[in-house]
Amino acid sequence: MLALARRLSSPVPARRLLPLCAAARPAWPPTDSPHKPSPKPSGFLLPPLFALCRPFSSPSGSQPPAPLPPVHLLRGGCYDESRQAPPALPLCPGCGIHMQDSDSGLPGFFSSPTPKSRSYHAPLCRTPVAADEPQISHSLKTGRTQEEGPAEAEEGRDLPNPKPVVCARCHSLRHYGRVKNAAAENLLPDFDFDHMVAPKLVSASGTRSVVLAVVDAADFDGSFPRKVAKMVSASVEEYGSAWKEGKPGNVPRLLLVVTKIDLLPPSLSPTGLEYWVRQRAHEGGASKIAGVHLVSSLRDWGVRHLVDHVRQLAGPRGNVWAVGAQNAGKSTLINAMGKCIGVKVNHLTEAPVPGTTLGIVRVEGILSGQAKLFDTPGILHRHQISMRLTPEEQKLVHVSKELKPRTYRIKVGSRWSW
Repeated sequence: MLALARRLSSPVPARRLLPLCAAARPAWPPTDSPHKPSPKPSGFLLPPLFALCRPFSSPSGSQPPAPLPPVHLLRGGCYDESRQAPPALPLCPGCGIHMQDSDSGLPGFFSSPTPKSRSYHAPLCRTPVAADEPQISHSLKTGRTQEEGPAEAEEGRDLPNPKPVVCARCHSLRHYGRVKNAAAENLLPDFDFDHMVAPKLVSASGTRSVVLAVVDAADFDGSFPRKVAKMVSASVEEYGSAWKEGKPGNVPRLLLVVTKIDLLPPSLSPTGLEYWVRQRAHEGGASKIAGVHLVSSLRDWGVRHLVDHVRQLAGPRGNVWAVGAQNAGKSTLINAMGKCIGVKVNHLTEAPVPGTTLGIVRVEGILSGQAKLFDTPGILHRHQISMRLTPEEQKLVHVSKELKPRTYRIKVGSRWSW
């Protein structure tokens, strides 16, 4: 009895604590199995509870994405640089908005392109396999019919994308003619031309300003920027008189550019059209005009003469601003100017959609010296009825072919109704 009591009261060895994934694994083979134990398999599958053993925290190397700036600062150049620093985000060369890749529901979203190798667009080499080859070579198994040498291996390395990266909205407008995410664009506030661009046009100090007032020939009265014409004309009179008195004064220059003249009937006289344009512009408030240019960006009519005149007025350090109503053809005109002089510039996004340009875009290469050319967002014109139409209705009223005049004869006593 004493020996039995000692054996029952012996201390039980402490069990080693096992991980959760090992503790959940059943013993092999079962001890209570009445059958003959089978040999233990060489490998076993971990139970589903093994997923719980992984750490819940993110890796130490990953960092949370940087916070995005406010939505009203995403428009490129539409902020006061003296009061606040510009966002540290890349600028879209097509529309002028700051790009971000963290939220597809916000404006300026873009996807980084994958790097391409040198042989991405190279033609395939279809060399026939020799008939006496006993085995298929390794090069054929890997998809190449010729062994590549050191030079070809060097060419197979990834290269940076030569094309400039644009936002998803510009990509959709260029290839599909529509805005990809209209809800994200509606988050942007209206472009404030009076505070962002107007003070730079009529600045009394600094470099000379040349204003290109772009007007649509098919809708002159609806696209003519009356406020800009009155403001620049008043500045010309004020600073011009001060300059004559010997005081410092930056006298801006106003050029009236009438685009899309290829849509007008060929029966119109250019001289009569220019006289009519000057008369309508004077009635709209443009009393001081440095010149009138009738151009067609599609057919390159008058574009070369416009570039020469702009270079003459801007000089080596002037600032040229292309302003006008939405869908007046400012971006198309700048692209035609770069194409006319044979300079490779960043292609601005062109689309028959009002408000294609979202921010101020600086275009380099067209002007000489240190002169700068800027493309600005379209001005909201309250006299333009196309701004109040839906995208489907805008496609119906968009003029893309030459206008043909029609003459109707009304006999005496007949009734005419529209």
